[in-house]
Amino acid sequence: MMATEKKSGFKVLICIDGSAESLKGIHYGARLGSGTGAEITILHIRTGDNHDINYSPSPGTNSNATNWGMSVAELRYLEEARQALVSYEWMSGIWTEDVVRYFDGDHLNNFQICYKTRLGQKINLKLKSSHNVAAEILDEAHGGAYGLIIIGASKFKRSLGRVFVSSEVQKVVVHAPCSVLVARDLQEVHGHLICLDGSERSYEMMLKDFITASLCSYKVSLISVAPTPGDESSHKNIIAEGLKRLKELGYESQESIVVTGDPVEKIVDYGRKYSVIVVAANDEGGLRRFFMGGTSFNIVLNAENSVMVVR
Repeated sequence: MMATEKKSGFKVLICIDGSAESLKGIHYGARLGSGTGAEITILHIRTGDNHDINYSPSPGTNSNATNWGMSVAELRYLEEARQALVSYEWMSGIWTEDVVRYFDGDHLNNFQICYKTRLGQKINLKLKSSHNVAAEILDEAHGGAYGLIIIGASKFKRSLGRVFVSSEVQKVVVHAPCSVLVARDLQEVHGHLICLDGSERSYEMMLKDFITASLCSYKVSLISVAPTPGDESSHKNIIAEGLKRLKELGYESQESIVVTGDPVEKIVDYGRKYSVIVVAANDEGGLRRFFMGGTSFNIVLNAENSVMVVR
């Protein structure tokens, strides 16, 4: 970010567990932050007890480069995250480290360290303890007014070919108050594939993603899937309407795709060559319970690459 730029007010919550997928999520978040001026919070939830916490004789003298004044095994995940931000050139020399350091809640369970710049940029590293990972993430999301949650997911396949998605990730996707990016094999260079179904919320989702993607220099394509050959004409009109709305705002799609078949299967298939498949959540009010059986949720469950559910 240039010195003349200001904060956007956009906040990103990146959930890490030490896996390669979660570290890729950090890279994506760093690029998003550099493009939008977003405030980044990196959160790790430890599910063990407190017996492995050892206090250092004096704060700042322990081996953890984050200088928490104590040693907890999972702190290495936060330090790896911080080092990743440094290596991605998101944390340059203008950052003042450890400007704010405080305990949040029970001092045995919750820690936070904050990095700031004079320009107002901010990165938070948080460690919390809980036996309910999803509930802790959702609590942070509700309290922190985030615009996006990034959470890693394994590419491991179960029988019947479905990609394994942990119950924690599923709960976050369904109940989050904001957009969620489920990161799998996240490679940023292949752009976003936005799924349109003709609903107003899908067009709103399209515009939200285009604005963010353009700030990060990501290419964006559109897809609409007609269930039968007889529906193909109406889905071409859906794409045409999307292109019209983009043009009115000065945006254009790299590619426009209309195919016939099962929406989940076709989107998962075409989405393989993209970095992120982007879908709209249909979970307002009483519709939330139907989201788990809907197209968007099934794309999250079946896609082999990353999926963003936009709210």
